[in-house]
Amino acid sequence: MDTPLKLQIDEWQGTIAHSIEQHPVPYLVKVRGLDYVMFPETFNPNYAKASLILLDNLGVRPGDTVLDPFTGSGADAIFAVLAGAARAVAIDKFTMPVLCAKYNAYRLGLSDRIDVRQGDALAALQPDEQFDLVVANPPFRPMNPESTVQAMMRDSAHATLRNFFAGVGRHLRPDGRMRIVFSNAGNLDYFHHLAKECGFSSSTVAQARYASDVIMEVYELTRIHATTPPAAATVVDVDTDRLAER
Repeated sequence: MDTPLKLQIDEWQGTIAHSIEQHPVPYLVKVRGLDYVMFPETFNPNYAKASLILLDNLGVRPGDTVLDPFTGSGADAIFAVLAGAARAVAIDKFTMPVLCAKYNAYRLGLSDRIDVRQGDALAALQPDEQFDLVVANPPFRPMNPESTVQAMMRDSAHATLRNFFAGVGRHLRPDGRMRIVFSNAGNLDYFHHLAKECGFSSSTVAQARYASDVIMEVYELTRIHATTPPAAATVVDVDTDRLAER
C-alpha cells in the first residue's frame, strides 16, 4: 500500500474512531431522516460513507428474509424491514451494539420482525437457517484492533472475512444474493479471490470515495453455478504477507 493511501486511511478511520469515542452516553441522531438512538461504543453510520452507501443500496425485495451479520447499530436490518423485508436477523459480537439494535427495533415497533443476537457473525445462527438476502459491512483493514471501536474497522489478516465467506453459503438460499460493502482500506484483490473461491460472482452496485484515493464499493454477489448451498467451503489463504500490514 502506498504512503498517500495509507495516510488517507489513517485519517479516515481515526476520525471515525474519535467521533464514536466522544459519546459516553446514548444520543439521538437522524439516520437518513429517521430518529435513531445511538449507544456508546457503537458504530454510527453517519460517520462513514461506506455505511451510508450500503444503507442506500441494500437491494431489498418485498418479503425477503435478511441476515445482517455485522450489524453495529442495527440500522441495516431496521432499514431492510422498513423497505419491505419480512424479517431480519441482526448479529454483533459486542454488547453495546446489540443493545442499540434491540432498543431501536423496539422503539420503532419492529421487535417482532427483527431478531437481534449477540455472537460472532455466522456462529450465532442455527445450522439450518437460510436467508434471501445477506447485507454485510465487515471490517476492512487487515490490522490488529486495539479497542472495541477499532475492531469494528480492523480485521487481523482478514480472518473475519475468510470465516464469513467460508460459511455464508450454507445460510443463503440457492437463489439468494448478498450486498457487501468493502474498501481498498483492505485488500480488494483478496476480497474478490475469496468470493470466487467460495462460488460467488460479484458486480459493483455503488461507489464512494474519501479524500482522493480511498474507495468504497457496494457489491452484489450471487452464486456462480451452485443450485444448492455447499455443505462446507474451503478457503485458501493467499498473499498472507500482504495482509500482515501493521
